Amino acid sequence: MVAKTAFIYLTAFSRTGGIEQFNKNVMASLNQSNIPSSIFSVHDTDCNEQYTNATFFKGFSGNRVAFILACIANAKKLDRVLIGHINLAFAALIIKKINPRVHIILFAHGIEVWNQQKGSAAWLLNNAHQILAVSNFTKNQLLANNPSVQEQKIQILPNSLDPFFKYPTNFTKPTYLQERYGIEPTDKLMLTIARLSSNEKYKGYDLVIKVLAQLNQSIQSTEAATSIKYMIVGKADPVELNRIKQLIEKEQLTDKVTLTGFVDDKELIDHYLLADLFVLPSLGEGFGIVLIEALACGLKVIAGNKDGSVDALLNGTLGTLLDPNDSMNLFNGLSLSLRSDITNKLNIQKETMANFKFEVFRKKIADLLETNNLG
Repeated sequence: MVAKTAFIYLTAFSRTGGIEQFNKNVMASLNQSNIPSSIFSVHDTDCNEQYTNATFFKGFSGNRVAFILACIANAKKLDRVLIGHINLAFAALIIKKINPRVHIILFAHGIEVWNQQKGSAAWLLNNAHQILAVSNFTKNQLLANNPSVQEQKIQILPNSLDPFFKYPTNFTKPTYLQERYGIEPTDKLMLTIARLSSNEKYKGYDLVIKVLAQLNQSIQSTEAATSIKYMIVGKADPVELNRIKQLIEKEQLTDKVTLTGFVDDKELIDHYLLADLFVLPSLGEGFGIVLIEALACGLKVIAGNKDGSVDALLNGTLGTLLDPNDSMNLFNGLSLSLRSDITNKLNIQKETMANFKFEVFRKKIADLLETNNLG
């Protein structure tokens, strides 16, 4: 008998971000591996049927009471439940109380599990049969601050590229975007894709802005026609947008920095192709899916060496890791990367696919559930 599985999560289709992409990848893995699963979302209303079968999906549009009631109603039917976020610990606890034999698997992403957990969250860490962490950094932070958790039950499950990611075969810069943003053929463009949030000041884009003027002075001493520009793609909350705009004006870089706001998925790969260098000198990434997206588009990548970015770049094999807290280190790394040309973008793409294409993720999920088949 096949184990009866449920995947409960917060958001996948109504927001964008690394956790949302991970959740979509989990659903697609269950669907493509023909693992019958009930899917419950706290915040989504509808699903995208590319990723999961709408017959087995229920979105609660933020109605937590209805979500909990659905968990209660289905608890006795389940052999295992995949928990998409530690903030769903209370739901996991209720399911376990109703059905003591249920097998609990928790996905651990980043900052949400790095600190010491209390209450139902601490219970979940200690009572989950398995914890799947997206990076070694997340695993190590979780264990350091929650010493009662058994290390042997934590496995690493890195995020992957979207199952429908369209790998570019032509790496030419899109002229329509050059025209839209006023990017000259001689310009060197650095790119960051991130959500600009006043609650998440760890992405490092402000650090890049602070060294941008110095980068331009440096490169123009040898390449007078070249201008280094910086583009930040992503939605911003009003507080953070105002802070970054003030920083740009203070550094006198209004002609060098472009804030695009939200970019539709249909144009996202073209924005990667527009750039010469992807940079995310972050201090708090659980993994950093945008890093592997950039690599899959043949881009050189610079990331921070203090968080889960290390896993995404395979300890520096796929890109450059540096200390975001060291402004001179950041300047030197950016300067060196901007002065050197990539010889083979296709090789970067192939190596990234070998490690992070969706099929690698899907097989890991299928193997994990096969190993733990409780039926």
